[in-house]
Amino acid sequence: MAGSIFLIYNSFTISLNDRVRQFGILLSVGATRKQLQNSVLFEGLCIGALGIPIGILVGIPGIKLVLTLVSANFGNIMYDTVPLTLKVSVPVLAAAAAVSMATILISAYIPARKAAGAPVMECIRQTGEVRLSAGMVKTSKLAARILGLEGTLALKNFKRNRRRYRSIVLSLTLSVVLLVTASTFSSHLKRAAEGAVVDSDYDICFCARDMDEGELFALYGKLRTADGVYDSSYQAVAAYTAAVNTEDFSEGYRESAGYGPGGEVVELPMDVQFIEDKLYWDFIESLGLSPAEFTGPDAPLIAVAKAKKADEGETGKSSLINMFAKPGISLSLKPVMDGGAETRAGLGRNVVLIFVDTIPLDTLPKPPSEVTPYVFLAVAPYGLKADFVNPGTRTDLGLTFRSENPSQSTAEMEAMIRGAGTACGYTLYNMQKMLEQNRNITFVVDVFTYVFVAMISLIAVANVFNTISTNIRLRRRELAMLRSIGMSDREFRKMMSFECILYGARTLFLGLPTAGILSWLIYRWMVWGGAEIDFMFPWDSMGISVLGVFLAVFVTMLYAVGRIRKENIIDALRDDMT
Repeated sequence: MAGSIFLIYNSFTISLNDRVRQFGILLSVGATRKQLQNSVLFEGLCIGALGIPIGILVGIPGIKLVLTLVSANFGNIMYDTVPLTLKVSVPVLAAAAAVSMATILISAYIPARKAAGAPVMECIRQTGEVRLSAGMVKTSKLAARILGLEGTLALKNFKRNRRRYRSIVLSLTLSVVLLVTASTFSSHLKRAAEGAVVDSDYDICFCARDMDEGELFALYGKLRTADGVYDSSYQAVAAYTAAVNTEDFSEGYRESAGYGPGGEVVELPMDVQFIEDKLYWDFIESLGLSPAEFTGPDAPLIAVAKAKKADEGETGKSSLINMFAKPGISLSLKPVMDGGAETRAGLGRNVVLIFVDTIPLDTLPKPPSEVTPYVFLAVAPYGLKADFVNPGTRTDLGLTFRSENPSQSTAEMEAMIRGAGTACGYTLYNMQKMLEQNRNITFVVDVFTYVFVAMISLIAVANVFNTISTNIRLRRRELAMLRSIGMSDREFRKMMSFECILYGARTLFLGLPTAGILSWLIYRWMVWGGAEIDFMFPWDSMGISVLGVFLAVFVTMLYAVGRIRKENIIDALRDDMT
């Protein structure tokens, strides 16, 4: 909206500067200043009456096209059963039309009032637009020697009326900043989404908390026959709390968790994962451990205890650290009961844990309320579950599957579960669908971001084209005079090329540092929000911006100068621009 207002205001300003002499003549023959203002406002009213309906008629199909592109991806993010459709609201269209018309009238009134308030002779002579002193356009001898006569004339012309070219620079700067920052946001969002994706040992997961174990294994026998399933497993995860002395923690974890130097006993939530016996013993052997050492009622359990520690430097990335200082520990565990904390008295047991760096099988997904900022998990064979877990302990049962076509297998499993008459609460996760949701999010963000940038860039290009072409036309007599005293076509093109370089250099001098700073701030904001990514300097988008700026300026300049060169020099010198 700000870009549109800027374009409209600049267009009226340039148009009125073009007609200053005409206004002076009208004032000299009796026209009042109010009549001049009303004529400009009526002109703005006619432009709005024509442009606003065209904008609405073009905008609605444009929005429809964008929604068509993203509807499928957006449906996967939110709700599959709720279509993303376009609903045209008459009050919203009326409000948009009213705001647009008010913008046009205000943009027309301000420069009209200024033009109508100028003295009559100043308007006729056109001396009010540029007020100079000799020092304002003075250039150094070094610049004259380096740039030559053509470059010196271009620099003087740029200095003599900075206000006229300020809109060009600001329009291009706005476009550069938006393009670079939008590209930075999109690229960092993609990298954050990719970093959030964790490779899983399974494609499909069935979870239930209140299901009878016999019913679970009966259902397991059916689900593993679904089309596409080529591997399957089962597990149970029981919730416990461990009484831990803070002196047993590693120094890094004590510091990150905020524990003091003194020893105190804290209760730390942890899980015990029971997996298929074969998987457990194969994992023990893969670690180079002896299965005999982990056999028996008092045998130790393997465990993982890792926590994230944020980097205090500029990157903000976190690293995994060991929670405990020693490779093993003896702890007292108390079960977390479904009936509440008071029912677990006398049900604790002592275990010995041997810490390793990985687990044989990914654990079951947890609801957000049960997620901890660390991983503290012991692993045991499923055959130990009956003796280890007390009745009433909060235990999640799960079935995991690998499939060649997860979506098809999930749909078939849903039908099997309904056919089995499962009454307890359950959740069937399609892990591949979660990954697809991340990709859909980035696609939707890309579409809306780049459509917005494209609109702003088109507004900026229109503003640049309007400003440069009109300014060149206002300088017809000046340019004809230079050609009449012997400036060749080559020197003329060289002078105009220098002016293009000045536009582009000033734009890039303002736009690129601003875009770089905003890109860094976007990166810091995403890191502060939890994304673990490295900063990527937007070289690609900045390169595109540099090429786009000079291309827009040079093409516009070539168009305007081409029209001037086709005119007769004598006719241009006689033209009073009326």
